[in-house]
Amino acid sequence: MVFRLATLGRCNLEDELGNVLNVPTQALLISAYLFDIGRPVARRDVANLFWPGNGEAALTNLRSTLRRFALATKNGPPLIIADANTLSLDRQVVACDLDFVRISDPLERLSAVCGAVAMQFLPFAGEGKTALDIWVRDVRLRLLGTLRALFMDISGSPELRSKAHADLNRAAVLLLEAAPQDHAIRQQLSSGLGPQPVSAMPRLPTMRQDNAVDHLAQPRIALLPPHTSKEASRDGSIANALIEDLTIGLCSSHLVSVVAPYTSERIQASKDKAAVLEKHNVVYALDSRRNDTHLFVQLIFTPTEEIIWAERFELSPFSIASHRTTITLAIQSELMNRIGLHQGAVGDFSRRPEAYFLYLKGLQSLSGVSLPSIRRARKYFKEALEYGGDLPEALAGMSRTLSLEWVLTTRGDGDLLAKAQYFADRAVEQNSGYSGGFKELGVSRLFMGQFDESLAALSQAEELSPQYADVLCSHADSLIHGADPVTAMVKIKQAIALNPISPDLYYWTAAGASYFVEEYDDALDYLGKMSDKRAASRLAAACCGMLGELDKARLFRARVFEDNPDFDLERWLAVIPNKEQWQTDMYREGLKRAGF
Repeated sequence: MVFRLATLGRCNLEDELGNVLNVPTQALLISAYLFDIGRPVARRDVANLFWPGNGEAALTNLRSTLRRFALATKNGPPLIIADANTLSLDRQVVACDLDFVRISDPLERLSAVCGAVAMQFLPFAGEGKTALDIWVRDVRLRLLGTLRALFMDISGSPELRSKAHADLNRAAVLLLEAAPQDHAIRQQLSSGLGPQPVSAMPRLPTMRQDNAVDHLAQPRIALLPPHTSKEASRDGSIANALIEDLTIGLCSSHLVSVVAPYTSERIQASKDKAAVLEKHNVVYALDSRRNDTHLFVQLIFTPTEEIIWAERFELSPFSIASHRTTITLAIQSELMNRIGLHQGAVGDFSRRPEAYFLYLKGLQSLSGVSLPSIRRARKYFKEALEYGGDLPEALAGMSRTLSLEWVLTTRGDGDLLAKAQYFADRAVEQNSGYSGGFKELGVSRLFMGQFDESLAALSQAEELSPQYADVLCSHADSLIHGADPVTAMVKIKQAIALNPISPDLYYWTAAGASYFVEEYDDALDYLGKMSDKRAASRLAAACCGMLGELDKARLFRARVFEDNPDFDLERWLAVIPNKEQWQTDMYREGLKRAGF
């Protein structure tokens, strides 16, 4: 009987029939270690490796593990040969997926080692500082070394190179994921392994060449495929083929470090995608989705979850084969231009991580719309600016908190709006390509009653980031106050579609648009989706008033006065900026019917 020890992508032991045996994990790790060492190892050394710091207890643990291992495999010969002082693995009865020596054909060996590196040796281990973790990382490095040697040998042979085109591309991506600065690999890839090198594309915009960007080298990008490899293989997915072509092409770029496709597939399939992206230090994620006729792609800047570019490409079954390279280069060119324009933000994030950590905490606080959360967010943004007053994201965040406080306090405090516009202006001054600065400038101008100036700033923000959901939400709000609730509803629905787990402000804005097109039930449905509904009690009361649901209306009215005992209807209506008088009259009518 011959057992099979699997260490790549998993860790288990199978019998000759392929049944996975129930054996202790430590026994499997010991077997993998003994296979890798390839000679007898002192018992005490094995015990200290797997149970460090336990002294004599480590030997007891080792004996117990070996005994349980022997019982689990008692129907076959002993796998681990043990004498008084040493342990070794019987290679006559154990086959291991690390055994590449038996593969004599170089092309078959290249394919096998590619698979080994992609699946990763013992993926659940190797993250710590123990001797065991160090050994796991050493094995992975040796696998990479083997892959690199095979790649260089085969790519240097014209005869073998033509036969191994796909595996060479795959190997190049894996090697560059591990070592983005390996110029020899990039040179081979650019010389014709991939579809077309990035150097064949139009010149990219000049980036800032400060120390921060130089230190960063290349930010990591993960291209997330629309299907798993099994689904793609079964269905012949041309969309996955396009993403693979794009991955290979980007690997020759010096702007980004590309995550290998196997890792990207696991990221796409994970339940907590954001956490896995962070774990792999991914700065950009190209998310992709497809239907029967189109491939949808969107480039996400993961530190702020901002969508900085999105596009749709037709997948015609008749012309896709001839246009595959064209589509790949179109995505590649646009993608690299967007990343080139955005590199300053990456440098800022790398140079001032403490500031951005505080900035992100401020963003998290703004997920709710209440005075405590807004003031907490302002505290974080203010602390972020202490690391440098030129951080446009934190400046825009300060502006947002001031505008929101103006809305919630209902006092018409002009000083709050003046400060909001001041911080928004500073954000735009620091980075004229940052849509968030123009967004907050548009919001503060709206509340000042400057409708045309507000819409101009928000149009500029949307032009810079057409898929930025927060910008669409603010643009919708400005359109509502500018007496165009129909267009506003289109924009807020786009924002909700882009950001399905929407902040309360999105639903509040959608409810406002619904109110002014006389869809009061829809408005209440949107308000019902808010996690903290109290801030929108005035609008809810007005909707119920218009529907004649007076009991509900008075309940919402009571909440308004609980939160703001000095609320005065006419004073508030005088403060709210509406371009047309009919809007003010319509709001007044709803609130009057509600008992205000």
